[in-house]
Amino acid sequence: MAMRQRLAVFWGVAAVAFAGAAVADDASTIPPREAVIRSLPSLHLLEPWWSSPVIYGDSTLPMQAEKDGPITGRLAFPATEILSIKDANGARTYELGKDVTLAGDGKTLVFTSESKVPFLTSDDLYPPAGAPNSYKHRVGHPEQNMLFWQGHWFHDRQVEITYRRKSTGWPIEAPKFAAEALPKTLARLRAKEPVTIGVSGDSITQGYNATGFTDGEPHMAPYPDLVAAQLQATYGSPITLKNRAIAGWSIAHGLKDLDNLLAEKPHLIILAYGMNDVGRRDPEWFRSQVAEFLKRAREADPAIEVILVASMTGNREWIHVPNEMFPKYRDALKSLTGPGVALADLTSLWMLLDHSKLHLDLTGNGLNHPNDCGHRLYAQAILGLLVAPAK
Repeated sequence: MAMRQRLAVFWGVAAVAFAGAAVADDASTIPPREAVIRSLPSLHLLEPWWSSPVIYGDSTLPMQAEKDGPITGRLAFPATEILSIKDANGARTYELGKDVTLAGDGKTLVFTSESKVPFLTSDDLYPPAGAPNSYKHRVGHPEQNMLFWQGHWFHDRQVEITYRRKSTGWPIEAPKFAAEALPKTLARLRAKEPVTIGVSGDSITQGYNATGFTDGEPHMAPYPDLVAAQLQATYGSPITLKNRAIAGWSIAHGLKDLDNLLAEKPHLIILAYGMNDVGRRDPEWFRSQVAEFLKRAREADPAIEVILVASMTGNREWIHVPNEMFPKYRDALKSLTGPGVALADLTSLWMLLDHSKLHLDLTGNGLNHPNDCGHRLYAQAILGLLVAPAK
């Protein structure tokens, strides 16, 4: 791909990230640490989907595929028992049997007309060219627009379901406690010593579309804040979070900002890029940038440990986030793991969920950001490296 084309792709993604800047002023609406800690019991961050028999807060966006057809939602896994169904913003709850039924496959929810559940139709997904709250370049239809909203618009139309899943198995490699890769961080946590976490990333990691960032209900903090709060609550170690993630950034920006990040004296760095980089279709370039980041960080302080975050996938219908590139970028990160460097693989998790759910079920903006449920999954994957599973 020519450089001019690569820049056009990058700035296409960046523009989407920056489009939400008026919704939330950086981190001004993110709840304080004390409030985040109080919210932790309801978030079940240490009961991740890959090890818990109960799936807490699975998110779906009810859809009506055909005019006057059924309104349906999708579960990630077959359920044996539905425990609760509610709007993601808490506006209402739904009664099984009256408002919604569970289809025979155990994965499809069918909402009745009595439920008054918010829903979208297939036509809603592709607004006319030039329509507000839309973005160009659908795969195969480059002049067709796709539905896009910042803030908590999608969140306010999503439903969260808690249920017991039929099988307790997990079909892909699950996050594993990183005792060998992150020994220094874990030693500090166990000794209840102060830990400073430095964060470098893009709009996802800055917090976009978590309701604590967009000032929506229930004001859930973005995933870096969830990780810091859960570590503090679990270990009793004072956690300082220095989040330097910026919407629209590429790994190249993170590398340029590394000296500023190192000035924060982090013990642990969370490095989370990819969404704004896959459009280059150049995983080797991405690997070289991350490798240079790691080299310079080690030179500055050999004790620094790093968690590399392989990005969630984007909307496969949006041309700027070629989904076939995400696993290649994930593999580039995986090749850099070893002593002092661990991988939180959100790419594989999103690819797994793509088999059961729509991208819109977990989206915060329709294209390339997670919703509250997605931010919880990010936090669960990172915490899986830092908190030993209960015996």
